[in-house]
Amino acid sequence: MTAFVVRLILHGDLTFFLRSNKPSVERELNEKTSVKDVIESCGVPHPEIDLILVNGAPVDFYYGIASAADIELYPVGTRSTQFKQQRLQVATFTAFVADGHLGRLTRNLRLLGFDVAYDPQADDRQLLRVMERENRALLTRDRRLLMHAVVKTGYYPRSQNADEQTVEVTRRFSLLDSIAPFTRCIRCNGLLRNVSKAEIVERLEPLTNIYYEQFQRCTDCGQIYWPGSHFSKLQERLDKIRLNSNS
Repeated sequence: MTAFVVRLILHGDLTFFLRSNKPSVERELNEKTSVKDVIESCGVPHPEIDLILVNGAPVDFYYGIASAADIELYPVGTRSTQFKQQRLQVATFTAFVADGHLGRLTRNLRLLGFDVAYDPQADDRQLLRVMERENRALLTRDRRLLMHAVVKTGYYPRSQNADEQTVEVTRRFSLLDSIAPFTRCIRCNGLLRNVSKAEIVERLEPLTNIYYEQFQRCTDCGQIYWPGSHFSKLQERLDKIRLNSNS
């Protein structure tokens, strides 16, 4: 087959994944290649792509490129009213698995009430297995991991700041209306339930026993929570994240 050139045109923040940060890039091909492979050869993970137009027509990731073409790529959240039925990503998701480098993001999301599986020692195979078995969206800053063919839904946080990452994830997966702060254990991800002081009084420190009356206990690991001196600052942080997610 005679070599041919394809031009990829990136919209929205997809230029984040290009070294040049330019809105377009060219690739020379020598054989018929799936559009997914062409896209990822430029460094853009497929879960970040919501709409692909080849010479103006919508295609899926398996479409084969066999001749010169313009390939337009749109991220999730594109406001265009065209091709609504050809979108490639799920807009809303509430269950996640995060890689070992996203511990602070995991804590934030659990504080907001979201189900996040997290094991700092998990390798790539384990992460993908949990993702598939439990139908979770993958959160990772390892773009190669996000490029695995088995990954259907995922996201690469752009920021390295945990609070900013939390805003990103909240926006990407339309989580704002599902926020339920202080309903999930930040240690193990279990759900919290109100518990009477009498049930756990033997586990309380003397000053905690004197000054606090409201308690929650994790239904999985048994960790006890109460609105201590840090609670107001924590609430302010979460309120700020919620406000920024809505802007």
